[in-house]
Amino acid sequence: MEKIINTVVWAALIQGFILAMLYIFSKKHSSKANVLLGLFLLCFVFEAMSMWVPYDHIGAYQIAYYFNLPEVKLFFPVLFLNYVLEKLGVTSRYSKLLKLIYSLSFVVVGITVVNFLIFLMNGKSIQEYLSWDIISNVFMVNQYLAFFLTIGAIALAIREVLNYKTQIRNEYADLDMFNIRWLWHFIFAVIPISFMWGLELLRIALGGTGMSSYVLMTWGFVILFIYWISFRAFQHKNLFDGLPINELKSSKEIRSIDTGKNDFKELSRQLTNEMEANTYYLNQDLNIYDLSRSMNTPSRQLSACINNEMGVNFNEWVNNYRVEAALKLLKDQSKAHYSIEGIGEDSGFKSRSAMYAAFKKKTGHSPGHFRNL
Repeated sequence: MEKIINTVVWAALIQGFILAMLYIFSKKHSSKANVLLGLFLLCFVFEAMSMWVPYDHIGAYQIAYYFNLPEVKLFFPVLFLNYVLEKLGVTSRYSKLLKLIYSLSFVVVGITVVNFLIFLMNGKSIQEYLSWDIISNVFMVNQYLAFFLTIGAIALAIREVLNYKTQIRNEYADLDMFNIRWLWHFIFAVIPISFMWGLELLRIALGGTGMSSYVLMTWGFVILFIYWISFRAFQHKNLFDGLPINELKSSKEIRSIDTGKNDFKELSRQLTNEMEANTYYLNQDLNIYDLSRSMNTPSRQLSACINNEMGVNFNEWVNNYRVEAALKLLKDQSKAHYSIEGIGEDSGFKSRSAMYAAFKKKTGHSPGHFRNL
């Protein structure tokens, strides 16, 4: 059984290293986010090697003790969080936090550098200058800090994805932008890894020794992450690539605009007239900036008007117009030869899935239900 486990682990390590190199050096999917993803995988590979390597020395250098090999666990939360933030286009918002954790991570790695320099100079180890208790305590503090930072990183990642969905509702009309299941999978795949890691740390805190089944289960989830989740994430581009990004991030900000100082009733009437007269909704890539420029009105004010006066968000407001346009075509006998996809495209929908989602939300039925009624 042990040989089977070792074989699976080493096969995963080799595959993980190959995938990490692909993510970092790929030209087709080149991006800072994918470099971060590759480094994230390399940390898993290096951590696994430090646990599963079948020998204790490299020449005369002992590698079995704490900090004789670089401790990379602190890189787990910061690389994970940095990747998610990069995909969402909000890295700058957390730049100070990221710099702090990166700095701590390199400080911990630096302990190994110091240890190795001591070995080169006099053949000794840092443990001969400090007590075993100090080294052990520093090591465990590093483990717990990395674990709790990972939990915090997961929470921040979830919050920012939810903020992203709010932003899409308020600023963009493309329903396909909600198709981010791959990013949710990436985030939630880290949760069972962290859960097993937490159980192992709890076991150690309660006096447990040796390697438990929690460790094997943790690496089972890591292997799943390496083989499936990471590759799916690698293939997706940053969510706002080529799109304008507004400073407006939440529905709370929209509602906070003083309605007393804004004639939303008049603006609502103007918005409706503009949309119907110019059929802006037929533009598949319509966003609130297009209307902002056309009406010479700040995008924040338009968002506030649509949310407060019309009772819907920008995304739903625009797609309601598209549904109405599609309904007219579906019921038009002269358009009976049009395909559902063709009608959706002529109505401003970017894809079949977007059209079906909008119809289901507004009417409770698929587009085909209304064909030639």
